[in-house]
Amino acid sequence: MRLILAEYINSLKEDGELDKVLQDILRANGVEIFSRPERGRQFGVDIYAVGKDFTDGNKRKVFLITVKQGDLDRRNWDAEVNSVRQSLDEIREVFVKNNLAPQHKRLPIKIVVAYNGLIKQSLQQNWVGYTNQHPEFDFALWESDFFVGQFQDKLLNESGFSNNLRSSIRKTIIHLENRDYKLGDFVNVLDLLCNNFRIATSKKAKIKVLKEMRLVVTMVLKYCEESDNLLHSVNCSEKYILMLWSLFVGGTPESIYAKEVVEGFHLHLETLGKYNNKFSFLCEIKDGLGRSVSDSLSYNTVVYEQLGIWCETGLFLLQMYEFLVNGDNEKAKLAADIYLEKAKIIASEAIGLVNSNSIFYTPRFDDQLIEIHLLLMLLYKLGLKQQAIHILQGLHKNIAEAFAFTKIYPAFRDLRTVSELEANTDVRFKHDYNSSYLYTLLIEWSIVLNSSRLYKSFKSVKDTLLKDISLLLWFPDLETEAKIYTENANDDSGYALSGIDLPESMEEYKLLLEEEYKNNCFEKDFTFIKESYWAVGLIASRHFRTHIFPHYWRTFLKDDIQNN
Repeated sequence: MRLILAEYINSLKEDGELDKVLQDILRANGVEIFSRPERGRQFGVDIYAVGKDFTDGNKRKVFLITVKQGDLDRRNWDAEVNSVRQSLDEIREVFVKNNLAPQHKRLPIKIVVAYNGLIKQSLQQNWVGYTNQHPEFDFALWESDFFVGQFQDKLLNESGFSNNLRSSIRKTIIHLENRDYKLGDFVNVLDLLCNNFRIATSKKAKIKVLKEMRLVVTMVLKYCEESDNLLHSVNCSEKYILMLWSLFVGGTPESIYAKEVVEGFHLHLETLGKYNNKFSFLCEIKDGLGRSVSDSLSYNTVVYEQLGIWCETGLFLLQMYEFLVNGDNEKAKLAADIYLEKAKIIASEAIGLVNSNSIFYTPRFDDQLIEIHLLLMLLYKLGLKQQAIHILQGLHKNIAEAFAFTKIYPAFRDLRTVSELEANTDVRFKHDYNSSYLYTLLIEWSIVLNSSRLYKSFKSVKDTLLKDISLLLWFPDLETEAKIYTENANDDSGYALSGIDLPESMEEYKLLLEEEYKNNCFEKDFTFIKESYWAVGLIASRHFRTHIFPHYWRTFLKDDIQNN
């Protein structure tokens, strides 16, 4: 573990990574963060903290810390902008004189250079000479070994880690470079930590486990990034969010735990953001997602996978927006506006991805209804209803034409069967598609979008081209919530309504849906929906392929239904 931690610490960037770990170490030692890193002029100080010096007999001091990345050598000591010496001079000459809080001016001052490398031998004399010139201050170097030791002792309770847990962490990190790795060891890590949380006998011990879980996940995500495999990052982060929330099924997290849940949400959003930043350029390239695959089925699968991650990102931003927008805190409202603007950008990119990869309009798997719903829900919640209608029109036209001319239609997820249908025309023309959940979703979304024209078009195709395909819709039941965090819940919970008949008019069907929603919606009582963490259920659907709950679109049918 110490070797793994050393590699992790050494890989951290100065801004937003190494400084975050240092803040956690300070808090774990009972030191209060008075001001944290921010952009702009800081006069050498990245972290301003006050508390007992855990490295020097617990004497109460002011800590003024400058954070640097890598080794300390002659180049970064005094030969470039923001060098170590320049930062130290600014701390002494400007920050100490002008920026210390009045209540801290009588306390001893400790100036620290924190870095995740080593000090070169050629620089040691410079450091000794500098500190000897200013004996009124206490100086310290917190190097890589300091971080590793503090991380291990204060942030990871490794003495409480079983051999299985340590082994699973190592195996996870070793296998992350394998793009086909199924993350089984990582799931085992989360399972073991969740069990530690459940058996912990005090709230303090439980919080400790939650912090350990977040730190282990952060470390794994960093290794995913180092392995240039951000898809693993997204999947690991999703597993973490689902496992984390599963600890609180049956009730909202107590306020004492809620902070860790929100921190987990921020970590997931950061992971999605990194994925988006790396691949957003592909959204505008014609057939850009098809250039790395050799056949249309693989191309279609890649498009839907990427679209799902894109739309999850946008919806998660909207989840964070809704958390913050209704309070009285002006800073929170400003942050909410930023989340909203980012969600709009993501939605625009998702539309670009669809327009650039027209194969989207001929889905091959029935459960691709998940990604279609995520896209339509994102557009709807942003008020982009006309764009959502355009997406539905394209799906209606292309699904009908693909079935009429080539007998291609979304089949249930059996890769061998779908591959054979894709490759063998004779087999495809004899194949009985039997039933469809996806087509039912499209019809109900035409009602949500209040397009009677689209509804009539879908009904016409169903009554003529697809008359032998039965319409299905899956509903969760009371047992479903316990399953969605770890598996596909379609088979072992819930029930499917089959043989759905389409009324002649959209208004008639709409009334039926409204009535059914009022009287038959188990998911309204699921913890994450009752507590307005609705994004959790969408993550579970994308990750484990559980069908989207009808609540997610039927709640839009009427504003007064949503409030019932």
